Amino acid sequence: MRYKGEDLRLTDGGLGHEIEIPCYDESPTWLVDRAWDEVQTVAENALSAYMKFCRQENYRHSYLLGLDILFMGKIDPGNPRRLIDIRPTLVEGPCCNSYPACPAVDAYKLYRRLQVKQFDPDRIEYPTHPTMVRQKIANLLTGLHRMNGGNGLPRVAVFTRPYPESEEETAHVLMLNAFRRAGMEAYRITPDEKPEVKKGRLWIHGNPLDIVYRRIERIHVPVFYGDKLAHQIIHETPATIFVNPWEIDDLRSKTIEERCFRLWEAEHPDKPVSRPVTLLNEEVTPENVLKLAQYGGWVMKKWNSTGGKGVFLHFNDPVTAEAVKHLYLKADGRHMVHLDASEMQKELAGFESFNEDTAIQQLRLIDARVLDSDRRLVYDTRINVLFNPEMGWEFISGMSRSVSCGPGLQNGNSLLTNITSGAEISPLIMGYSRTPELTEGLNFGPILSAIMNGKTEMTFD
Repeated sequence: MRYKGEDLRLTDGGLGHEIEIPCYDESPTWLVDRAWDEVQTVAENALSAYMKFCRQENYRHSYLLGLDILFMGKIDPGNPRRLIDIRPTLVEGPCCNSYPACPAVDAYKLYRRLQVKQFDPDRIEYPTHPTMVRQKIANLLTGLHRMNGGNGLPRVAVFTRPYPESEEETAHVLMLNAFRRAGMEAYRITPDEKPEVKKGRLWIHGNPLDIVYRRIERIHVPVFYGDKLAHQIIHETPATIFVNPWEIDDLRSKTIEERCFRLWEAEHPDKPVSRPVTLLNEEVTPENVLKLAQYGGWVMKKWNSTGGKGVFLHFNDPVTAEAVKHLYLKADGRHMVHLDASEMQKELAGFESFNEDTAIQQLRLIDARVLDSDRRLVYDTRINVLFNPEMGWEFISGMSRSVSCGPGLQNGNSLLTNITSGAEISPLIMGYSRTPELTEGLNFGPILSAIMNGKTEMTFD
């Protein structure tokens, strides 16, 4: 899809292996006004907890982070047609998103696609305008360089996997181009470029690098770069600034993130982090998991749940069936376990001697927009933030990942809205309405509609 010389396709995959990601242009996700206020509060409390944890544990914090904040509610045990405790809910946050913090560089493409379709995305006052996201990230790199005593413009790189394994190839190229437009020397690093480590820095083509924006997880570096070079890159490059430091990547466990939030809330009970009820270690017992099941079920999140691969949703069918039918029409797919009464007892028995680095969380139902009589669109919102050393955390962009639901779906609706799990993209429009009437007639979905109306409960017809 090309308009006026611009390629507005959304793609994933390595060079020569790009796959176009479908986009629901006709159904943007609106995160505005009251909902935006509540989402900001959730994000700010989580980020404060993260920063305190980094200081306490002597970790260098990341400068780009993603927060998955979904609009969710849980089942009223006394009425399966009623959702209670409706709120924006952080399901994956600062600790679990320290790698590699996709800044949603597609925000510009999504914005332009809406313009081309004669839709006015500027009815909203954005925290950062979609046309300015890449420039803001480029400015961040220059600021970090000077904050650390550098002069002029930094020499920078995007550190990633080799082709064709490289993820979100378009994002790499767009960022490299943005850095170059800002006047910086910018390099792509894969094993093919044969990077070196010398004098405490990462080097490429004989040039020492000042700042590196990485798009690869720590656990994958030895796979692609070999054990020796991987160890040097991770442990022997103190003079090269990584926008997402390696040390923080060790915090990917949901169990560590939960401990981070608990430490914060012990000192700041007036600033809780909105998240599902979470059980850890000895708290995981049949009795405690049964309490979660009475409100709808539970979610098992294994330590490395990147891309939803280690996330499993357990539905207590007698409690959830009515709500699932109303919200999604049909819920069928991978990573979903529907339990009747006898199956529930078998599952609960498995928690008699549970001993894994795994968090067990309350199952909370995700909002879904109505596309037509036979289709629903389950969605989440990824909010991306940038740490400005002078101003603190700033909201820079976002994207909405969507999964279509309905009777025609055979398999694949995991309700886990990750691109790697088959999700698509909806434009995310976030901020404040320029005038109140601009929100009239927008498709918010029932849960988000409740939030917009100041409600925390709702009953299905």
